[in-house]
Amino acid sequence: MAVTETPPETVAAAATESPAPRREATGLAAVLGSGDHKTIGRLFIVTSLIFGLAIVTLGALFSYERIEPTTLDLFSDGSVLQLFTLWRLGGVFLVAFPLVIGVAMVVVPLQVGSATIAFPRAAAASYWAWLVGAALVLTSYAMDGGPGGSSRTGVNLFLAAMILVLVAILVAAICLATTVIALRTTGLRLALTPLYAWSVAVAAIMWLLTMPVLVGSLVLAYVDHRHAGGTLGGNAAIFGRFAWVLRNPQIYVIAIPVLGFAADVMATTTRARVGARALAQGSIAGAGVTAFGAVLASPYSGAFDSPVVVAMGLAAVLPVLAMFGLVGDLFRRGNIRLTSGATYALGSAGLLLLATLAGALGSIPALETAGTVFDLGVTHLTIVAAITAALGGIHWWATKIGGQPANDGLGRLVPIVLMAGAALAAIPDLASGLTGEGVELAQDWTGGIEGLNLVSMVGTVIVLLGLVLAVVSLLPVGRKGTQAPRDPWDGQTLEWLTASPPPIGNFDSALPVVKSAEPLIDLREEK
Repeated sequence: MAVTETPPETVAAAATESPAPRREATGLAAVLGSGDHKTIGRLFIVTSLIFGLAIVTLGALFSYERIEPTTLDLFSDGSVLQLFTLWRLGGVFLVAFPLVIGVAMVVVPLQVGSATIAFPRAAAASYWAWLVGAALVLTSYAMDGGPGGSSRTGVNLFLAAMILVLVAILVAAICLATTVIALRTTGLRLALTPLYAWSVAVAAIMWLLTMPVLVGSLVLAYVDHRHAGGTLGGNAAIFGRFAWVLRNPQIYVIAIPVLGFAADVMATTTRARVGARALAQGSIAGAGVTAFGAVLASPYSGAFDSPVVVAMGLAAVLPVLAMFGLVGDLFRRGNIRLTSGATYALGSAGLLLLATLAGALGSIPALETAGTVFDLGVTHLTIVAAITAALGGIHWWATKIGGQPANDGLGRLVPIVLMAGAALAAIPDLASGLTGEGVELAQDWTGGIEGLNLVSMVGTVIVLLGLVLAVVSLLPVGRKGTQAPRDPWDGQTLEWLTASPPPIGNFDSALPVVKSAEPLIDLREEK
């Protein structure tokens, strides 16, 4: 007879033994298998910065080509259209979106006092899906695919890869929005949510409301190109399907977090509480509403002149002006300190203000700027504003993202360089769109007035220099060293309560019950 019962003395001995310590994965395994939002965010950040250097370099080459647009000095007739579309699409989907997402992935759960991001495995999947999709997009271009490509297989691959990139962005948006809505710590009502986390939630919701329209359009294009022989326009019409995403008001959805970043940083910098918090949250929500550009996802060219689109274009400047009013009130009630974070905040908000002012001007039907090189200027200002704010976020939250502070001296210089470069690159396009004639109005490498295109080239090179300086300033962030301070800026929100870098689970002790939008100020006042 077999004995299947465990002797009592064995059970007692086992109960007194402590369980074997769990070994945390290290090295490549920790990266590939991680569901930690901080690791996922760092992956997004590093990869998008690598793509960013390549894409902005490509933009600088195109700006050189535009000096004499009647001749091609750097590109061939067979590749110029494809590389131009890579520059336009890459700046949005391979640089701006993932960089904004990467910073938000790290910071938002910390700001709302959550131990993790919502759906951590889905968040990890969003990065790997985006990376695979981005790699396949580049592969499709190498196969002579992409918009205007001659390879049927390459065009099919481009469409499928772009759909994958967009789905990855949507999954990340679900994780971020759900974290803010459902995983806030005790006492942290939506009305008290840090303005950066609030702005990320608004942006993520707008991505979820608008990007599926583009996904559906690309699915139709894929089916048409692969099975129907191009009855919907073939690959010649593919880039046109992105037109509404690459202009205002839709392009503003990338830059909504600029407003929350500027508000949070300036409040901490001035050591003052945000006064009209309801107005600040309402302004950020209004920025989301005025950025709903899916109404332009139509082949009908008259949609640009519809009263709704015109009103949205004009109203988009109001939330940015409201945020500058809020910052002015903080300066009035607080202490004026020009930290590196404040330089980034004011620089990115200034670029967004210029972009929305230009977009409002271009929304006036009588000026007839829709579909011209004018749109390029608005788009580039908005993209650089979003990238500047994301770089500022990496600098501001450096000890939470990596563990060590960034280079503060370069941190003060970079936003000034980026702001100057973006203005020099974009304003000539705006002027060409208003005053140019004929081919000068073209929204590609042939557009723009020749003399102004030279200024635009100088500006693009300065933007590239600013991005290089930003990368150099952020190199110390990933360096291992002594324990960095928890709160180097005398912050106001919960992310500054945790260690630098934060542990697994984010917080090493129980969080206080939140009673106001500035819980760290409350704690300091109680002492």
